[in-house]
Amino acid sequence: MDQAADPELMNESPALQAGETTTRWVLRLARRALLIGLVVSLLFHIAGLVISSRVFYGIGGTPAKEAGEGPGLALIRGPELGDLMGGSIEVSTPSSGDLAAVAQDAVAEQPLDVPRDPSLAQSDALEGGRSLSGAGNVGVGEGMGDGVGGGGGGGGASFFGVEATGNRFVFIVDVSGSMSVGGKIEALRTQLTKSIQNLVETSTFCVFTFSDDALPLGNSKDWSQAIDERKRWARRCISGLAPSGGTVPINAFRMALKLRPKPDAIYFMTDGLFDPEAVDEIARLNTAHIPIHCIAFMSPESETLLRRIASQSRGTYTFVSGARP
Repeated sequence: MDQAADPELMNESPALQAGETTTRWVLRLARRALLIGLVVSLLFHIAGLVISSRVFYGIGGTPAKEAGEGPGLALIRGPELGDLMGGSIEVSTPSSGDLAAVAQDAVAEQPLDVPRDPSLAQSDALEGGRSLSGAGNVGVGEGMGDGVGGGGGGGGASFFGVEATGNRFVFIVDVSGSMSVGGKIEALRTQLTKSIQNLVETSTFCVFTFSDDALPLGNSKDWSQAIDERKRWARRCISGLAPSGGTVPINAFRMALKLRPKPDAIYFMTDGLFDPEAVDEIARLNTAHIPIHCIAFMSPESETLLRRIASQSRGTYTFVSGARP
């Protein structure tokens, strides 16, 4: 006799059958999605390979050479790269003779003697003399002015109307007994004060006075920055300069040429004759060929010696017959 059907089994069968149908449908959909994804990915890879081959190579695997084609990536084979690395690059540089010719042309028109303040009477130009270029070179300008330009970093100096470029300036000035007549010491005080006052703050200065011996201004043997405080100090010291004794400048040059860093230019002013042996001694000490701008003040006695010093140092010579104090 047939067994009676279990009511619970009869109630669960449709639910189980529906669940199995849903699972099979989801799995089928997932397989199709995966297959579509693989196909799309394969198509993208094939397209990428085609585009890459067109970029790096022409059709057929050879570099593209069609006219008008834009620049591509340059590929160098091993031997070609080796040839480039092993080769040398030639650089054309001017010879020392060429540079000398250029320098000579650049300075050929620069006179040794330069224009000075209209209030200062001056000597005739030095025949055949030339001023060579370099730090401390004399510039052409009218008068002493209230400011001097042209040096490195905007520096420059002017003394008795003689202008020089640079940033470090030494003044070697005569305070011998002969400076007491004709208003010479007063003119020196005025011109030296004006020169220092007109220096820019980036400049430095040092002053040495000489008569029988040499002394640094205010006993300061080192560089002074051209700031207001040191300018006021220099003005006070200069106002106290008093003439006495003989004319012996060599010790002042010894101190000046020991300064470190070295001067860009030296001003040398005297009103009298000094020992001729000092000329060769100055040349021996001046190993750096610092330009020395020589000023004969109201006396031509030392002209020959001053011209030699100027010539040996590539500086200038100037005769000043008088100046307003």
